[in-house]
Amino acid sequence: MTITIKHEGVLRPITGIKVMFGGTLRTIRSVKVMEGDELRTVALFAPPISLSVSPASSFASVTSASVVAVTTGNVTAFVTGGTAPFSYSWAQTSGQPASIYSPTNATTKFSMALGPGSDEDAQFTCTVTDSLGLTASAVAFVNFRNNSGA
Repeated sequence: MTITIKHEGVLRPITGIKVMFGGTLRTIRSVKVMEGDELRTVALFAPPISLSVSPASSFASVTSASVVAVTTGNVTAFVTGGTAPFSYSWAQTSGQPASIYSPTNATTKFSMALGPGSDEDAQFTCTVTDSLGLTASAVAFVNFRNNSGA
């Protein structure tokens, strides 16, 4: 829903609201109204949120004659916009089962147990949520490989 105000006879969309409270000018991030017995958010005045991960594609390899854990280097989610604080949630979205070292941090590593000659691809999605409940997601692709016998 867009909130508009009539100014000098012209309807204009409101892109932000500030109020003076206790001698301090404060930015209003949302407008809520009571509709019956339900409190509804009708407007958010927040910077849009987006997310990227780096590196977006990773390659992790070992050379071992037995089953071993193949682990990536750090993969980090970077937030643009939104309103801090942020919460992070990493989840595996494709591939053979793997481990996520820090599933609620911006930076994590991924690991997969592989036997000799194994080569597996996996996809991981990070979803970030800001303090207003806005979300954004980004995907990291990983190739895990045990080079022994390959």
